[in-house]
Amino acid sequence: MLKLVLPSYEYEISFNEYIKEVINNNEQDELGNVYREDETFNQMLQRVHKRRYGIDIPSMDVPSTIYFIINNDEVVGTIDLRSYLNKSYFFKFGHIAYIIKPSCRKKGFATEALKQAIDIYKKSNIDKILIVCYKDNTASSKVIEKNGGILEREYQKDNHIIQRWWISL
Repeated sequence: MLKLVLPSYEYEISFNEYIKEVINNNEQDELGNVYREDETFNQMLQRVHKRRYGIDIPSMDVPSTIYFIINNDEVVGTIDLRSYLNKSYFFKFGHIAYIIKPSCRKKGFATEALKQAIDIYKKSNIDKILIVCYKDNTASSKVIEKNGGILEREYQKDNHIIQRWWISL
């Protein structure tokens, strides 16, 4: 059964395998706030804990909670839930970012993780969440649609078409 859990030592080996697989697939840029090349697992745990409370984050950033997406005690992905949106996150990133490791894709994990993330947001004072993805990432678009996402608009940025999706809570 899939579950979202806060990062902990219990998942260190599995997390490291997840990171290695994503990097080997040349997708390290998609790891976002969960990964820094120059830090240990312990340093990551400390950093994401502080991030959850907005401690020591860059001025252009927002507090967020990072969860491991766990299936059968294996880290199959990560999901980052932002507490609120500032100007930068409103226009570029949205409330949620997630990535599933390549070997675990097309198994419904992202759809279920997003569903559980929506349930977490329903307990907050946020009434709509924004998710942004590249148009050519059809898998992510389908995940968002399956969870009630409504496409607001598309726009060109650099060499990509960006989609902005809203999910009402």
